[in-house]
Amino acid sequence: MSGVIAGLLLAAILLGLGQLVGHIPNAVLAGILITVGIGIIDYKGIRHLRHIPRPEAVIMFIVLGLTVFVDLLVAVAAGMVLSSLVFMIKASEIVEGKSSTQSLKDFHKEDLWEDERGLVNKLGEKVYIKHIEGPLFFGMVSGFQSLILSIPSTVRIVIIRMDKVPYVDQSGLYAMEEAILNLKQRNIDVLFVGISGQPKDMFMKIGIIPELVSKEKCFENAGDLERYLDTGLDD
Repeated sequence: MSGVIAGLLLAAILLGLGQLVGHIPNAVLAGILITVGIGIIDYKGIRHLRHIPRPEAVIMFIVLGLTVFVDLLVAVAAGMVLSSLVFMIKASEIVEGKSSTQSLKDFHKEDLWEDERGLVNKLGEKVYIKHIEGPLFFGMVSGFQSLILSIPSTVRIVIIRMDKVPYVDQSGLYAMEEAILNLKQRNIDVLFVGISGQPKDMFMKIGIIPELVSKEKCFENAGDLERYLDTGLDD
């Protein structure tokens, strides 16, 4: 009930009782704010300050300084922006760490996905495969392009596994488009496996599929891919 009453009172103040609140002495409001400020301090977080990641600690002090010396809204906005940037950097590092680009012959057994093991002996160094795990967004564009450029020109086919890609943003789309164009200029064919949902819709909207990679070269699973490669490489 206290929450309901507080909400109704705030609504009444916003809708017309603001002038009455103006008569409350600033000293009273200051006392209330001091009490509220003490009550919302995260003492547990302060005790663990030495153990949390340094970027998070730096953001906390920046927000604290902006709140005290500038403005609360500015502090909240700065904290959200900085936290978002740190999150995106961490996410890109995780995705890049899980992503890899090697020939099938050079892949360690533990790095191969279960449905790819039958491809190794048949194809070897003729085919490179790239695993992408996680969203393809602007935070990992640079690393993605570097991996693609590292593929030697002797390769005939590059397989891009997108089974575990839930989302692609605009920068990711353009990075993929540029990578495919680069590979095609080097006479390297590109095949997609497991692309679906939002990534597939976006690829079709901007023309990556079917203009750069035909629908016949987009496979639901490694079994369909293996059958295609068996006939394609023989030809």
